[in-house]
Amino acid sequence: MTGRRALYYGGGMTAYMFVVVGLFGLVNFISYMNPKQLDLTASRKNSLSPQTARLVGRLPYELRVYAFVKDAENLRAAPRRLLQLYENAGDRFKWEFVDPDKKPGLAREYAVTQYNTFVLVGREGKKEAIADGLGEEKMTNAIIRIISTKEHAVYFAKGHGERDINDRDAAGYDEIRTALKNQNYKVGELELFLNAPVPENAAVIVLAGPQKDLLDSEKKKLDDFVRDGGRVLFLTGSFSANHAGPWLEKYGLRPDNDIIVDGASKLMGGNALAPMVTAYEEHPVTKDFRLMTFFPLACSVAPKSDAEHGVSTLGLAKTRPDTWGETDEAELKSGKVQFDQGKDFQGPLTIAAMSDVTTTAMDKEGKPKKGVVALVCDSEFASNAYLNVGGNKDLFMNIVNHLASEEDRVTISSRTADSEPLILTARQISGVAAASVAGLPLAVLFVGLWVTIRRRRSG
Repeated sequence: MTGRRALYYGGGMTAYMFVVVGLFGLVNFISYMNPKQLDLTASRKNSLSPQTARLVGRLPYELRVYAFVKDAENLRAAPRRLLQLYENAGDRFKWEFVDPDKKPGLAREYAVTQYNTFVLVGREGKKEAIADGLGEEKMTNAIIRIISTKEHAVYFAKGHGERDINDRDAAGYDEIRTALKNQNYKVGELELFLNAPVPENAAVIVLAGPQKDLLDSEKKKLDDFVRDGGRVLFLTGSFSANHAGPWLEKYGLRPDNDIIVDGASKLMGGNALAPMVTAYEEHPVTKDFRLMTFFPLACSVAPKSDAEHGVSTLGLAKTRPDTWGETDEAELKSGKVQFDQGKDFQGPLTIAAMSDVTTTAMDKEGKPKKGVVALVCDSEFASNAYLNVGGNKDLFMNIVNHLASEEDRVTISSRTADSEPLILTARQISGVAAASVAGLPLAVLFVGLWVTIRRRRSG
C-alpha cells in the first residue's frame, strides 16, 4: 500500500512538473512571437515618444538604416537599443550594422567617411545621414525628411520690431530658425507691407513680438491668407494689447493689457514674472505633452468663440490658480506688486490659445479649407535665452507642426538617466545599521526557537 501511495504521489508530482514546464514554454513562445516592452523609468528613457511611435507605425514603405559602427559590442550596445525600439514600433523599419573596415565598398557607396554614421535609405535612392551622434529626435526627423513629399515654409514677418531669426543674442530667434530647418521646413522672412502676395508655399506666418500695430493693408493681407485656409502664429507679450489686440480680436484672441505674476515660479529659483505652466487643455498640440513650460513677461488672454463668424476658439495652456494678471504698470515699476481684487485678473489664466476659422475656400479635392490663428501671449519664451528651458521648444514646435498640418514632425527633449538619491538622516542611518547588524540575526533566532517549540509540542 505504501508503494502504491508513493507511486501515486510520484506520478502526480511528475505530471505537475510537466504541466508547469509546458506552461512556461507556452508563455515563452507567446512572448517571443509577440515581443512587448514595459518601461517603468520615470523619464521614459527606454521608450519612444508617442509621436515617433505613430510615425514609424505607419511608414508608407520600407525604410532601411545602415549603422556604420565598428564590430565591438561596447560601441554597438547603445545604438542597438534605440534601433530595436524603432524596429518594434513598425514592421517597415529595418536596420543592420555594417563595419566600414570589413565592407569598405558599402561605406564608399553611401559616402561614409567616419565611424558611427547612420544612413537612412528610402525610395528611389533617397538618403539621409546622421553623423554627429544618434538620438530619437535626429532619427525621427531624418525619417520625416525622407518620406516627406512636399515642402512647407514658415515665414517670419518683419518691419514692426519683431524678433530677428538671424540674431544669435539672447533675445534673438536664431535657435528656433535652426530647429525649424532641422525638421525640413524652409524658413524665411516676410515683409507684409510690400505690394506682393504671400508666397504660395507659406504654411505658417509667424509674427514674433511686433512692437507696433500692423498697417491696414497688412491686416487685410493676413485676413485674406487666413480666409484662404492659411495659418498664422502670433506671439505677443506683457502690456501689448493696444498694438496686438485689434487684429486678433476678430479671431477671439484679444490679449489682456497685463503681465502675469507667479510667486511659485520665484520659489523654484525662477522669476515671479516668468510664470510656469503645467496645465494643458485637450488638443492635438498638447496631446501627451507633460512638460513644464515657462513664459517670461507674458500677458493673458480670454479666448472667445464667435459662431456667427465661424470662429471656434480653445485655450491651450493655463497658469496655476495662485497666479494673477497685474494691470498696473506703474505699480510693477515700483517693485511692489500685489493682487488687487476687481482690478487685476485672478488665475488660472490662459496663456496660449488657438482659433479655427471656417472659410468658403475649397482645396483641390473640393473640401472646405480651414484657417487657423494661434496666439502665445509671450514672444520671450521662444527666444534663444529661453527656448531650451523646460518644454518651451517642444511646445513651440508642436504648435508650428499642427498649424502646418505636420503633427508627425516632433521635437524630443533629451532624456537623462533617472537620478533620485535616497538621503537619510543620522537617526535613520543608525536604524538601518542596527536592523542589519542585530535585527536580522535576532529574527533568525526567533524563527528557529518557534520551529523547535512547535516540533516538541507536536512530538
